[in-house]
Amino acid sequence: MMKLTKLTDKQNRFVREYIKDSCATQAAIRAGYSKRRASEIGYQLLQKTTVSDEIKKLQDEIDQQLRMTFLQDAVEARKVLYELMVNPESSARDKIVAAKDLLDRAGFKPLDKKEFRGINNNLIEVKFVDTI
Repeated sequence: MMKLTKLTDKQNRFVREYIKDSCATQAAIRAGYSKRRASEIGYQLLQKTTVSDEIKKLQDEIDQQLRMTFLQDAVEARKVLYELMVNPESSARDKIVAAKDLLDRAGFKPLDKKEFRGINNNLIEVKFVDTI
């Protein structure tokens, strides 16, 4: 893990420990501060702008890494759904489920209207059957 700036080694350890569970007292103890004064020291450290700024910076970094991971997972999940949908060995039910899921994730909403007009205004009836 990268070294945080503007802080002592103990303060850096406190920041990394605080990120784990957001408990200032336990983070102070794990960072090597006195157990007897851990609650007070943890509170004081959180009041320091340099410490709170580093906590926020590290949390933002972690959030960004998670967003990138979830984006990569979403791309892989889309590929799996697509492969399931086009696989000739997939059951019709599995293909429909995969297609519906892809459409839902793309923002397409199911149609509420079940009747359409075709050429010469002829009525076309479409029935949506949920097989799930």
